[in-house]
Amino acid sequence: MRLLVSFSLVLGLLVHAEVFGQVERSPGDDPAPDFSGTYVGVRDFVRPNTYPLTAEGQRSLGAHDPYAGDPREFDCLEEPMPQLILWGHAVIQITHEDDAVLMKVERGATIRTIHMDVSEPLGDQPSTAKGYSLGRWSGNVLSVETTHLLGGVLSAVQGHPVSSEARFTERYWRNPGESSLQMELVVHDSVNYTQPVTFEREWRLSPEEQVQDYDCFSLELDESGPVDIDDLRRRLEQQ
Repeated sequence: MRLLVSFSLVLGLLVHAEVFGQVERSPGDDPAPDFSGTYVGVRDFVRPNTYPLTAEGQRSLGAHDPYAGDPREFDCLEEPMPQLILWGHAVIQITHEDDAVLMKVERGATIRTIHMDVSEPLGDQPSTAKGYSLGRWSGNVLSVETTHLLGGVLSAVQGHPVSSEARFTERYWRNPGESSLQMELVVHDSVNYTQPVTFEREWRLSPEEQVQDYDCFSLELDESGPVDIDDLRRRLEQQ
């Protein structure tokens, strides 16, 4: 009996250490890190070697057509999650506000808000392409959870699906003595994947880079017939 009690005590201590290994900040702690700046995502980042697709995931992937749908998807719409942080050579600007961390991406003039002042979304929170992101500090790590998504794909080219029930978790941190940000993105989507899918990426601080203005003009081409070159020229000249 004494051995059983000792084992239970040790097990309890181990569980407690695992659960509370990353402690959220309290008002008396040192200030949270400031990740403000402009970053360039490294092109060669860690992607899954395989995607553990469910039967529904395989069906969705097989049906994906990267050229179908609204032509504005390729120019004038905001970038959805998680594509806005998975582009090959993306430039992203991070700023801190009192109650939020903002991420600005050039493509689509996309601004993503990570809410730091609430513990959960509102009951009637609508679903959007970017979803609703909640952030918190765990020590020096910014942890983010995104829900309320419309669904879509991880990559418009490859077409690995994302359902409206998906949940994204992200972690951002700096290694000691470094200015770059390390990122881990985990996709939880039991509709399309039999287990979570993980990406890892480095964002290099690049003060010389800028997120340029994104002045977009959608051609709104009608794919049902031939392109009217004269009308296209006229609309371009009006811009």
